[in-house]
Amino acid sequence: MIKAGQIYDEIADILDAANDPVMQDRIWRRMNYEYVELCREVSWAPLRSEPVTLDFSGADSTGMWLPSDLMGIDLVWDATNNVEFFAKDRPAAQLTDEYGYRYWLSYPSRSDLFSGTDLLLSKGGASFSSASLTAAGTAVDGEYVQFSEEPGLYEITSDTSPFTFEPTYYGPQQSHATFSIRPWQVTQKMVIIDPEEMKLLDRTVYVYYWRLPTPLYRKSDVIQMQSSEILKLRTLRGIPESKGRFGISESMLSQAFRRAVKSNPKFPRSTFPRDKHFQNFTMNKNPFQPR
Repeated sequence: MIKAGQIYDEIADILDAANDPVMQDRIWRRMNYEYVELCREVSWAPLRSEPVTLDFSGADSTGMWLPSDLMGIDLVWDATNNVEFFAKDRPAAQLTDEYGYRYWLSYPSRSDLFSGTDLLLSKGGASFSSASLTAAGTAVDGEYVQFSEEPGLYEITSDTSPFTFEPTYYGPQQSHATFSIRPWQVTQKMVIIDPEEMKLLDRTVYVYYWRLPTPLYRKSDVIQMQSSEILKLRTLRGIPESKGRFGISESMLSQAFRRAVKSNPKFPRSTFPRDKHFQNFTMNKNPFQPR
C-alpha cells in the first residue's frame, strides 16, 4: 500500500504548491474527501473490520445500533442456525412475496447521543476533555466521536475524563470546539426478520463490515486501498486549478477505478446459485416444480 505523501507530493508538484500553504491545505482536504467517497463505494480489504456481534434479545422496536464508522456490510450471519440474512429496503423486506431471512437498516434518531461545544484536544493526542460531557455522566465507552469539522471517527475507550480514544488524532488542535458522540446522521440500526416477516428477538448475528478510513493528515499515513492511482486522479479532478496542468478524462478515471477494484481481494462468500428462498440449489429435486 502507498503512503499519502507519495500521492500528495505528485499533486503538489503538478499544482506548484510548494510555497502555497492555502493550496496545500486544499490538497489534503480534497484527498480526504475523495478518500471517503472511494471507501464508500467498495469493500476495500484493509478496511474490513472484525465482525461486530449483535445480540437481538436486547433490541428495541427500532433494532440494534451498529458502529458509527460502518461504511457498508459484506455479510450478516447467524452462526448458531447457519443462516445468512440478506439486505432489503424496509418496504421490500415486508412484502408478502419476499422470502428468506432479511435485514433492513434505518437512521432512527434525530439527535446525537451527546454533543458539546467545549472540546479540548491536542494534535497527536489520544484523549480529549469536555466539562459538559463529564458533568452529564453519559456512558460513552465503545461509542464513536467526531471532532469539529474534521474527517474521521474515533472509538472512545473510557467513560471518565480525559476520555481516551483510538486511533491517535493528527488533525489541528481543537480548543472549545464542537464534537458529536454517536452522530445521528451516520449511525444506523439493524432489524432482522424471518421468512414470515416477523422481527427476530431471539438470536445473535455477526455483522461483517468495512469501516470509515482513518483520515490522511501526514505524509507517513498509509492509504488503505489496494491501489492509490484513482485517489490521485480524483483529487486532481476536484481542484479546478489542475485542469490546465494535468487533464483528466472520464476514461482515465474509469480505468484507474477498475484496476483498483480488480486488485482488491473479494470478500469470501458462497457463489452457489440460490432459489427464491435464498437456499442453495441442491439439484436433487424436479427442476420444473415450484421452488
